Amino acid sequence: MAARKNTFDDKLARIRALARAEPKAAAAPDLGGFLADPNPFLVGEVAKVVADLELRALVPDLVAAFERLLGMPAMADRGCHAKQKVLEALVTLEADAWDTYRKGLRYVQIEVTVGPPVDTAGLVRGISAHALVRTNFPRAALEVTPLLFDETPEARVAAAEALRDTCEVVCAAVLHARVIVGDPEPDVLGACYRGMLALEPRQYLPVVAAALEAGVETAALALGESRLPEALSVLQEAVSRADPELEKTVLLGVALLRTDEALSYLLELVAEAPESRAIHAIQALSLHRHDTRLTSKVGEIVSARKSRKLARAFAERFGPSEG
Repeated sequence: MAARKNTFDDKLARIRALARAEPKAAAAPDLGGFLADPNPFLVGEVAKVVADLELRALVPDLVAAFERLLGMPAMADRGCHAKQKVLEALVTLEADAWDTYRKGLRYVQIEVTVGPPVDTAGLVRGISAHALVRTNFPRAALEVTPLLFDETPEARVAAAEALRDTCEVVCAAVLHARVIVGDPEPDVLGACYRGMLALEPRQYLPVVAAALEAGVETAALALGESRLPEALSVLQEAVSRADPELEKTVLLGVALLRTDEALSYLLELVAEAPESRAIHAIQALSLHRHDTRLTSKVGEIVSARKSRKLARAFAERFGPSEG
């Protein structure tokens, strides 16, 4: 009787068993074989295990698997999930697979959907952009910059983040140019603002402040995430003229600063501001609800104000107070 062929379930069970191998290196031969499997889903699962086990000896096998996946029909790896996992494994293993990343940066996969055909490879290009920067490819900024004008927002966000991570000041000017051109996706603008503030804060703090003054919510979040001390006064000024919706985002930006001065300002609003603004301050402070001392302080202030609305907001965001 002919030996039964391994089924999909058999292979998946074996891959999951190899993830627990001791010593880790003992799993390498079998995992290397599975990276050549014709099923893209299994290849993606193997790539995750290789990364988790830190099997750098399998980098050439990962590269070969990615090359093979690029040549498959779109329907074989719908959504490019296997390609993404292989790239993520290469990045985790800090592989200098520059030719592979450059191919990923240019890869497009058009899939037929209920509506118009869509390109599902945006994240493949985005991960490839990050990979070139993280592995110190000498011309990474030149390769990544065109991705700022990619058709998919996830690729544009990744490009902005990768350019920030180059730590090259000139990339701040590139991000500024993308902002000047404009983008319909707030996440893209937010990534650009964050990069500008990280790379050249003195030059671009006024630019992001002007965007906030014009009502751009992502500018408030970028200022908060910058952790720049100078950002607090910009955000405080914005609170004084913001409409209720923008005010919520601006106060969240204050909370994101995570400085004693910023938290003190929010506590002051809880204690003294009109109820609507105090509620927004409570909502912003709930970002730090795992800080028991801060939570206790907010609770004390809310209790002292004897406002049902504030008490309800505190309970919703921090949980019911004890006692």
